[in-house]
Amino acid sequence: MTEPKTNQDESSINKLSQVLDRLTTDQIRFIAARQEHSTDKDAAQAIGIKPDTVYQWTHKGVPIAEAVRLMAFDGLVTTLHIRRQNLIKAMLVKVAGLDSEKEQIRQSVATEVIEWEVGKATQKTEVTGKDGGTIKTEAVMPVDLSGLTDDEIRAAIKAAEIIGGAQAGSPA
Repeated sequence: MTEPKTNQDESSINKLSQVLDRLTTDQIRFIAARQEHSTDKDAAQAIGIKPDTVYQWTHKGVPIAEAVRLMAFDGLVTTLHIRRQNLIKAMLVKVAGLDSEKEQIRQSVATEVIEWEVGKATQKTEVTGKDGGTIKTEAVMPVDLSGLTDDEIRAAIKAAEIIGGAQAGSPA
């Protein structure tokens, strides 16, 4: 069970969002790496930047330490921020497929873009019995309920639903 968010939690999330808005992509990469490394130097080297770069950011007033501290509380906010920052780039890559030299790629991308905008086309499925015939269905009543009251029948139906749900793997 998850705990309800407190005003303190929401305040930290809002603050982190505001801090992230002030950072570059490399700075966000650094604070993400800093969650996994014990020193700024190790985190910087892990993402391929010079440790001196982090020192320069800090002395220019970039809120690196604050972002690292806030991100430790909520990595999800940072993840969503990164996703939003890269949405346009991802969309440009996707629609570039419309200009592919391969017909199959153009068709696939076109279908995907159309389905994003207007939804997937209805796909009808016809189910038939053996050799295209009808499907026979029948209700099976394994217990004689004729001598039971309405309340007893309702209780039996409820018990059968619970047992059937448990057998199907769903919680009772």
